[in-house]
Amino acid sequence: MIDWKDVTLEDKPRIEDKICASGCHGADYGFANLYIWRKAYRPKIAFCDNRLLVGMPQWNVYAYPKGDGDVRNSMELLLDEAHGRGEKLVIRGLTDKTLEEFLPLYGDRFEISEDRDNADYIYTVAKLCDLPGRHLSSKRNHIKHFEKNGSWEFHKITADSCGVFTTCGTGEPIKASSIDEAKAFVDEFYREKDDPDLADEAGAIEEMFANYRELGFLGGMLYQNGEPVAFTAGTKLDDEVFDTHFEKALPGVEGAYTMVNREFARLVRAEYP
Repeated sequence: MIDWKDVTLEDKPRIEDKICASGCHGADYGFANLYIWRKAYRPKIAFCDNRLLVGMPQWNVYAYPKGDGDVRNSMELLLDEAHGRGEKLVIRGLTDKTLEEFLPLYGDRFEISEDRDNADYIYTVAKLCDLPGRHLSSKRNHIKHFEKNGSWEFHKITADSCGVFTTCGTGEPIKASSIDEAKAFVDEFYREKDDPDLADEAGAIEEMFANYRELGFLGGMLYQNGEPVAFTAGTKLDDEVFDTHFEKALPGVEGAYTMVNREFARLVRAEYP
């Protein structure tokens, strides 16, 4: 029997340790995502040997056990739980790396299919920062259009900032945006959208702002002609991969999404060289 529990902030170090040990870069199972989306999806966690178990038992969906060491005890627990309800076990998040471990042990017991609609997209920092080559020329053109429409700034969001161009300290003013300012922009974004289907996403962003420092978020705000036009934020998954959780731009601001994406990649590179 699996002793499932809700995700709490206190679980962060242990979960991140298992995620890093697994070497599998699945954004859905990074700690920040598990925490800020917990009210919408109600994920449960448990630990078995050196593995992290993540599941949504109410929907009979489970993640491939994260961590290292023998996976069989974890898999048998998941199999027993699903079969005890008279259901087949559904596992998400298998990768090329985990398939090497999984197939020799369980390949003859499962049907395996690719789920492209829920795949993560992984880009190199260099490509996002510099947009090289002909195949990225359209993105460079979007940025040129954005630049032609007025002066612009990109600021890091800092938890101790009092607002744009200021800090709460006594030093020289820096280009920093406050969490309150970012939150106001996002709140206005969702008010204008007025889409009930975005309620869960808005709730996840609210959780992010409420626990910004504790969850280790890095964020940025893009301004055009002194007005905020885009927001983005993310967290480290491990020492190789950074997960961009949210990217929002005002409709009608040409090139805003491309510009905020490029500038955030440059901020990530600067923060985590």
